[in-house]
Amino acid sequence: MKLLGIDYGTKRIGFSLGDTEQCIAFPRDVVEGRKKALDYVDRMIDQEGVNKVVIGIPVRHGGEEGNLAADIRAFGREVSEKLSVEVIFENEILSTKAIQQGTVTKEKIDAASAALILQSYLDGNVKRKA
Repeated sequence: MKLLGIDYGTKRIGFSLGDTEQCIAFPRDVVEGRKKALDYVDRMIDQEGVNKVVIGIPVRHGGEEGNLAADIRAFGREVSEKLSVEVIFENEILSTKAIQQGTVTKEKIDAASAALILQSYLDGNVKRKA
């Protein structure tokens, strides 16, 4: 099954692609704005056969969701309703900070974060079932 990972931000939205067979996520693209992000998801469903979307959501150590969580959940509902695709939320705690400590260029940080979010989902929910 093909999966699309999303690192949702107020300005930039990063995307990654992965599948349940190989259990690996790869950074793809970064777009600016919600409308472009919806168009991108629609295109990935058509071109890549994406069956499920995994969106990172900030959950603090205490279990409460971060400030952007409401916007992220609204975006997830919009993706699900408009594009008829399953949406899963995955804890993205520290994903961007982890990427920033590496060698990723500033322009690709959001796509790399999306790959980390998707890889976390694959590791926790797909590999465990194998």
